[in-house]
Amino acid sequence: MTALDNDAFLVLNAAHLNKMAGPEAIVAATRLDAGAVGKILDQAERDGMGQRVGAQFLLFPEGSKAVLDHYNRTYGELRMSPELQQWYERFEPLNTQFIKHVTDWQSSGGDDGSQAKLIKSVERLMKMIDGLVTQIPRYTEYVRRFGDSVARSDQGNKDYICSPMVDSIHNIWFEFHEDILSVLGRPRDTA
Repeated sequence: MTALDNDAFLVLNAAHLNKMAGPEAIVAATRLDAGAVGKILDQAERDGMGQRVGAQFLLFPEGSKAVLDHYNRTYGELRMSPELQQWYERFEPLNTQFIKHVTDWQSSGGDDGSQAKLIKSVERLMKMIDGLVTQIPRYTEYVRRFGDSVARSDQGNKDYICSPMVDSIHNIWFEFHEDILSVLGRPRDTA
């Protein structure tokens, strides 16, 4: 299997982190041109790394392996960094807090107090991610996406809190968590 170039990694990683993703979601996550995304997905399909299922792209185990191999090549040295390990140790309690705030928000029917606490967790994570951008420049996209979803939720569109149908705060958080675990080389079930 050949190594993925940067754009192919970004596209297939978006599918990997979402388990299945449509081209529009991949374009939104990567900010790559729709034509380029389509060509990469076409090539991945020809290479047996995944296939289109309706409007979605399903990544096969071969595609996930290519994505994880890219993580290993790109972040192998970084994952040994004590600073990154310490960063993740600070993230874990924030992640637990975020999950609680999401549950509280859902249980309350989306009340403003619960939403404010949830948004405060997201803002803390955005600041923490800024500290990683020098080592992982593509993480600026998470900050941008969180900012866009927070702005939409502040304008009253509550779908941008937890809906699986849009680039919601909850979806972005889940993707980021999967991503940082992949950078660290940790499986999700042990984190």
